[in-house]
Amino acid sequence: MFTLLAGVCSIVFNKAKLPPLIGYLVAGIVIANIFTVSETGTAAIEMLSDFGLVLLMFCIGLEVNIRKIRKQGVFAITVAVVQLPLMVVGGIAAGTLMGYDPVQSIALGAIISGSSTAVVMAVLKSQEKLSKEQIDMLVLITIMEDIGQVVMLSMLTPVLAGSTMEVTNLVVLIASIAVFMIASLAVGLKIIPRMVNWVSDNVTPEIVIVFSVGLAFGMAWLASIAGLSMAIGAFLMGMLMSGCRKTKEISEAVEPMKSLFMAMFFISVGMEVHLATLSGNIPTMLMFYALFAVLKTATVLLGYWVGGESGRNGFISAVSLTAMGEFAFIISKEALDYGVVGEGFYTSVIGAALLSMVSLPLLTRFSERIWDGCSGRCPGFLRKAIRSADSIRDSMYIGFRTATKKSKKTILKGMADAYTDALVILVIEVVFYAAVPIAGPMLADAFGGDLRLWYFALVMLNFVVLIPPISYLVMSIREVEDVIVRNTRRLVEMDGEEDPIRRGDKYRKYLEMTTLLTVVLIDLLLIAVVPNPLGLAEHLYVVAAAAVIVVVLYRRMSRRRPFAGGAGPEDDSEASDEDSAPGYEEEMVRDVGTKPGP
Repeated sequence: MFTLLAGVCSIVFNKAKLPPLIGYLVAGIVIANIFTVSETGTAAIEMLSDFGLVLLMFCIGLEVNIRKIRKQGVFAITVAVVQLPLMVVGGIAAGTLMGYDPVQSIALGAIISGSSTAVVMAVLKSQEKLSKEQIDMLVLITIMEDIGQVVMLSMLTPVLAGSTMEVTNLVVLIASIAVFMIASLAVGLKIIPRMVNWVSDNVTPEIVIVFSVGLAFGMAWLASIAGLSMAIGAFLMGMLMSGCRKTKEISEAVEPMKSLFMAMFFISVGMEVHLATLSGNIPTMLMFYALFAVLKTATVLLGYWVGGESGRNGFISAVSLTAMGEFAFIISKEALDYGVVGEGFYTSVIGAALLSMVSLPLLTRFSERIWDGCSGRCPGFLRKAIRSADSIRDSMYIGFRTATKKSKKTILKGMADAYTDALVILVIEVVFYAAVPIAGPMLADAFGGDLRLWYFALVMLNFVVLIPPISYLVMSIREVEDVIVRNTRRLVEMDGEEDPIRRGDKYRKYLEMTTLLTVVLIDLLLIAVVPNPLGLAEHLYVVAAAAVIVVVLYRRMSRRRPFAGGAGPEDDSEASDEDSAPGYEEEMVRDVGTKPGP
């Protein structure tokens, strides 16, 4: 009955040129609000939906071709690493403003961060407005988002479980998750592809399919034992098998099973939605959708701009991704099962996801008109600022293209280090944001003392923990800046122009501030921006305590070595000697004529 109803609903939505996924969700909503399902039927649906979740994530993992990503995925990775953290931060900030607690806000940020590959593909292929290359790039971006959301789900699982677990059990859970992830990747990358290749060379195709699906369910089972979602285990197995020789045949054979059981998964998701609850949460549903659509469009547009694409192409591509992904259902279901969110929150997420899927065809159809209309009405000062930003971006690309190979490697390494440091800082702040309101009362009950003092101690601990990653971030930026400055100086000297650095550069002067002062200012800014239980007067005590820490660190640095070490202005002479090696000017001259771009 369930599959028949899902098929009928999907046919109706297919006539409206909408993906079948909406039909499955609507079928679940109809079942939950019209029919009475027995306990046996509910148990069967849950079991079949687990099958669908495992097969869905296994097939997504099979699509993650690491070799293809290495060759063609640089731009997709650029877009993903720009927009995913911003989406999460935006979701956390919006959740805080809407009155949700820290864990709920983190869950909201993870829920809205991804797009649906299936829905995006179905809508874009039916409209035939974008080229195959553009659609392929969007698919790669959604795959990068899937990988990012798998990582988020891995990190979020202990946070969700922490709402119902003791501290000791939570520490054990986090340790087991870390061991499982490291062991799976370290051992699996060496063993799984060889094992599957050997099986495919020595047995019949149907046995290969049974064996492969068995591996997927086996890894899902191990993941659930380790405290992770079974979805992560299935995804990891698919990714480990993506490099096998028979990957395409396995994917094609699993597809019919995935289609059937995936329908059951989305039916089970829809069965959690009750119309009475949905009607009472329409404002929340609309806010979730508006938050997702605005943030997704803005962050993907920014990612395309960073990658060197035009604003028009970036906007059209960004609008094409405004359909909530499958992970929105998976993460929200996990949060509901752990009791982190209530039925109203969960129903609002499902309603917002449905709304995003239904409205996507309309938005993509008129995206070009929307861009042309907005650009035509854009104020002159804003248009001038955009052109100036484009000019700066293009100049940076030209500077990168005209650098030596060694300088390029230094720049790329510095940028990668800076991005990693920024992510570490983000994770630290998210952890402290979620932990401080919980840890303060626990410490006060366990050791006594005033609760405000414990809050103050935790905020100061946050300040101290942030010092190393912020210092590495500053030094990475300075290293990149020094390489670009040296390259620019030599380039203009070859052209016989005046050195722009000697004329005075505000950015250069800013970076010539002492590293310690820069680190402390950034640290205090983060403490002030990220919400915590302290009041304004108590933040002044934080600043005073930070000043004491600065004095202590400064005295220790004066006696020992420069703070944080690394490449800075003091390293110019050594780096300059390396870049002045024979052949530097000849290599740079050969590259000057290349076309600027990402």
